[in-house]
Amino acid sequence: MTVEVTDFLALLALLLGGGMIGAGIMKKIKFPTIIGFILIGMIAGPYGLGVVDDVELINLLAELGIIILLFVVGLEFSLQKLRKAGIKPIVVGMSELSIMFFLAYVGAFSFGWTHLEALYLAGILSISSTAISLRVLRDLKLVKTKEFNTVITILIVEDLAAVLLLVILGNASAGAELDFTGVGILVLQSLTFFVIALGLGIKLIPKFLEKIHGLDIPEAPFITALALGFGLAVIAHFLGQSSAIGAFIMGMIIASSKHSEQITKKILPLRDFFGVIFFVSIGMLVNIMAIPAVALISIPIIILAILGKFVGNFFGASIGGHDVYGASTIGTVMVPRGEFSFIMAKQAVDSGSVRDTLYPVTMLVTLATMLCIPLLLKILPTLANRESYIPMKLLNPIFITGKFFNKLMSSSDGDNQFNKLLKEHAPKFFVNLMIVIAILAIIDYFNDDIVNIINHIGIPLAIEPEILLTIVSILLIIYPVIAMLGKIEKLVTNMSDILSTKLIPADTQKLEEKPLHRLLRNIFFTGFILILIAVIQPYIGDIELLPFLPFIISGIGLAVAILLITDSVFVFQKLSHGHIMDSLMKEDEELESE
Repeated sequence: MTVEVTDFLALLALLLGGGMIGAGIMKKIKFPTIIGFILIGMIAGPYGLGVVDDVELINLLAELGIIILLFVVGLEFSLQKLRKAGIKPIVVGMSELSIMFFLAYVGAFSFGWTHLEALYLAGILSISSTAISLRVLRDLKLVKTKEFNTVITILIVEDLAAVLLLVILGNASAGAELDFTGVGILVLQSLTFFVIALGLGIKLIPKFLEKIHGLDIPEAPFITALALGFGLAVIAHFLGQSSAIGAFIMGMIIASSKHSEQITKKILPLRDFFGVIFFVSIGMLVNIMAIPAVALISIPIIILAILGKFVGNFFGASIGGHDVYGASTIGTVMVPRGEFSFIMAKQAVDSGSVRDTLYPVTMLVTLATMLCIPLLLKILPTLANRESYIPMKLLNPIFITGKFFNKLMSSSDGDNQFNKLLKEHAPKFFVNLMIVIAILAIIDYFNDDIVNIINHIGIPLAIEPEILLTIVSILLIIYPVIAMLGKIEKLVTNMSDILSTKLIPADTQKLEEKPLHRLLRNIFFTGFILILIAVIQPYIGDIELLPFLPFIISGIGLAVAILLITDSVFVFQKLSHGHIMDSLMKEDEELESE
């Protein structure tokens, strides 16, 4: 027993001491300290020099680190903060999350990855590192700016989305494959646990903590909070949910207590302690020998991760009312991936339902997105350095599009018109989308039964029953798909009319109205194609007789999306030399002068 304790203490000494040495080296060369923790783990771990080779113990420490980290994230996550932030920063967060998630999902699937692997990669690439993003803003001395407040809100939205993804994907992983009809049940189960635990907890736990505080024992609230966090983690595990998610929910519950600040201050050192252990442990679990094998596939994923995150945040920040420099700053500082990416990758690999290479791919992507920050800050126009090595004509099109939506949302008249358009067209669009999902889900659920009935009766068919059902499915969803396209076209036409009236002088409206309509049409249709691919892919992926069909659908969708994006570039060029760009830039100059 003494030997085991000594070994454990030696491991802790290596994790903490080695981690700080690595962090110190990174600090000297002005790189994120998390890289130092991970590299020390890789060197000392079982796949490196083998100084530590007890993988089970490393996994245990990493799991404990995840629980503590998410518990503290929950403590710092406040529903009141989200309400105070207002709608615009939330729109920014949802916009950039959607863009990055869909790009990563479609990209991963086009590489030949399974649906579950594509979803995990999309989740990994969608969530930025809270620690690094805020650290970069502090280093740039931008804490007291509206950009800092926007980034805080985006990170809160991302953290919540990450937790939901961990729950949903964790449940999906338990079945080893992503069943199309089971997705709705998994989402419902996860959200039910989330809502019930949060709802009951907010009513009961603050009162309980108040009584504990009344005992006048200094350490009582802190110890009780930890006990509650670990307790809900255990309950979540027994209910088939992630134990770390249980800790996160309890953190959120405790955050609603008036003693939350006092508890958080005492727990923060614990977060630092287990944070170091977590990242060094993560490094130890990375198989260095697998890195050369994934280096080639990692390159396009890294490019997608950097461009997707920057463009998504730049576009979202433009919608949120930031100028070009503010939007570029937000886009740059949100590029690094970190905590949640590793947590999600670990959950994926531990489940055994995804390829082991996902782990080293995640590591390379994370390291690359951290290391590219100094370069991005030098070549992009930001609040820290307004000089740009990137031609502004590449950024202006995205900025113009974002400002369109900002302009539409900013004034009360525009807001009323926008709401009217949504009320008129959105319900019918979503009804048709639900019809498409329902048709595919029903046919997928009864697929085997229908095939068995056809074979049992002996109905003569020129093609296989499974292929016939696929053709029937396509025919059944044609009408609702066409109806959705019609609603998008009407929405685009009406929005184009509103925006042309608000942004374009009367004497030039005829010249610029058509390009504006084309631009909006391309944006909405590209989004629609990505949504349609995401809905259809899980269904067609189960058709064993047509294994090539998912790649054909994905390829056609991507080709059409690329054509629309290419067409948008030409439209952007035309609009950027017109009155719209002059009007928007003039507004930004006026804001800066104020």
